[in-house]
Amino acid sequence: MNSRRGLTPERFVALVDEFRQKITRERFVARLTEVKQDELIDLVKLQAEVRARYFMTVLDLVQPNLADIEGKVEEARFYREMAEEIALGVQAVATAVLAKEIPVPGLDHGDEMSAELEKALQDFIKRSDEGDWEY
Repeated sequence: MNSRRGLTPERFVALVDEFRQKITRERFVARLTEVKQDELIDLVKLQAEVRARYFMTVLDLVQPNLADIEGKVEEARFYREMAEEIALGVQAVATAVLAKEIPVPGLDHGDEMSAELEKALQDFIKRSDEGDWEY
């Protein structure tokens, strides 16, 4: 039995996730300088506005003098699809902010990946490439 202690699979997965966060953040910052808190708030407001338009359009379907029901249904579908897409976007952005993938000025994002963790991940990858890893 080998007494050498290496990186556990659980720790490796944690390191990979931390590395994913770091890389995603770097790629995001390379494309956008920053995301302001006001922009995220505006996105949530847009989501609420589009949902309200959807509800209003759906409720218009019961108007007794509605001449173009097919057009109104199409309009409702348009707002529903838009609201769903924006909701997915809001959730994705919120998840990315919580995962520290998207930097937002004014929020404490904590430390970047420590040098120790980065070295451990690189050592693990090197040993794996050399076939020197035991599970």
